[in-house]
Amino acid sequence: MRRIRLAAGLAGRDFAHDWRIALCQVLGLAAVLAPLLVLFGLRFGLIDTMAQRLIEDPRNREIMPAGSGRYDAAFLAEISAASGVGFLVPATRSIAASFSTLRRADGTQPPQSGVALLPSGPGDPMLGQAPPPAGDTVVVSERLAAGLGAAAGDRLLGTITRQRDGRMESQEIPLTVAAVTAAPVAPAEAVLAPLDLLVATEDWRDGMAVPDRGWTGAPPLATERVFSRFRMYARSIYDVAGIEAMLKGRGVEVRTAAADIRQMQSLDRNLGIAFWLVAGCGAIGYLVSLAAGLRGHVERKRRDLAMLRLIGLPTPALVAFPMTQALLIAVLGLVLAGAGFAAAAAVLNTVFADGLQAGEHICRLLPQHAAVAAAVTIAAALLSASWGALLAARIQPSEALRDV
Repeated sequence: MRRIRLAAGLAGRDFAHDWRIALCQVLGLAAVLAPLLVLFGLRFGLIDTMAQRLIEDPRNREIMPAGSGRYDAAFLAEISAASGVGFLVPATRSIAASFSTLRRADGTQPPQSGVALLPSGPGDPMLGQAPPPAGDTVVVSERLAAGLGAAAGDRLLGTITRQRDGRMESQEIPLTVAAVTAAPVAPAEAVLAPLDLLVATEDWRDGMAVPDRGWTGAPPLATERVFSRFRMYARSIYDVAGIEAMLKGRGVEVRTAAADIRQMQSLDRNLGIAFWLVAGCGAIGYLVSLAAGLRGHVERKRRDLAMLRLIGLPTPALVAFPMTQALLIAVLGLVLAGAGFAAAAAVLNTVFADGLQAGEHICRLLPQHAAVAAAVTIAAALLSASWGALLAARIQPSEALRDV
């Protein structure tokens, strides 16, 4: 090992002595590696930004029935247990799922009309950080809260109406605002409420009594409840397509963001193919050039290496000579390419800053990407040096005596 270290030290001194040739080799590596890093940074930054926007917006995970249907408890339980389903709650008919008016209990603000009622519960992505509604507590959308001037803890009065036996009837429902959600609720003015509140309003509007709330009407039906809609969200954007296919297989037409997700995945694949084609061509060309350069360097130093062999350096020590220089080229090339990438990425992120949100980058690499790039570059440089190392291993001590 001592002799190998000695040969490595001599290789380093020789590298510094022939600094012009070494600089050309380092610049050649940086000229190939820096554009590859920028290209991969663009691919990762662009795809990561698109994916994060799709992932962070819960609307992209929503699976919406295309129309009304008839979904009983058994069917809903079955699809709720399907792989990839993150949240599912039954929903009543849209015509019954609204307040005729909604106002503050103190009457300090004008009432809002036609406010949508959305069933909610634990795990609803539209709740954000808000607690799930229960009883007569509700979560209201940000836009609705602004229109009512409402905040958490405020009391509201929701009014529902129906026409029965030629008479207009109404019920007022006292509500407490548990929280205001900033999630992108659709419609924008909506109340997230427990399912039993929507069931009660639907039954009452259908002319039936709701004994639990003291609302009069015809006797409730003794049949199993069937829902016309449901609210569903996938766990991940990558589960949307599978859930859509599963529901279509059961005869349920749905609307999803699967097309946008497929477009992002297709772009990722296409950019990946382009990157590896460019990377492969550039890497092969440079590695051949580096291998030829290192072998030529060994040829120029052949008599010197033979002299080292003559004074007792073993074959592994001579092999270490081109390997050390390849390692130096790789490390210095990586440093220079990294600096070039950092400058290019800063320019690109500044140019595209108007289209980016906080924390987003159009060109970026993670530390693990840099580590992989460094490992691959060093391994490739050592591989290219193996040709010169093979020549160095074959040098005989007698070659040092021929010109004496």
